[in-house]
Amino acid sequence: MTDPISLTVATLLAGGYLAEAGSGAWRTTTRIVAFLRNKFGRDQQALDALQRCEDDPSSASAQADVRSALDRYLDRDPGFRSELLSVLESQGYSQKEVLNSQVTVTDQANVGKIVTIKDVQGDVSF
Repeated sequence: MTDPISLTVATLLAGGYLAEAGSGAWRTTTRIVAFLRNKFGRDQQALDALQRCEDDPSSASAQADVRSALDRYLDRDPGFRSELLSVLESQGYSQKEVLNSQVTVTDQANVGKIVTIKDVQGDVSF
């Protein structure tokens, strides 16, 4: 089963990659990706998953690969969970939102077939 943190991060990344450069969602995505690239280091499988999500953010398989990579790291490294939650909190996402798979959209987002959204300030396309 996918960890709620993995689901939230993959959703944020996909939405952020689809957002207009310079928007809040895009800035959040670039910060999260920088953190993940640093943590993934030489893990080419995880880095490739991030790249595929950037290349085609609407790809369900790319998003699944990102979730899978995140799940592996969350399972192996308890410190990774804390660090990732800290990065998300620095971007305005509370632990409650993240752990309950609730995402707040403040700009625009194109969303796949399944999504849980708590608050929306802007446009969301389904």
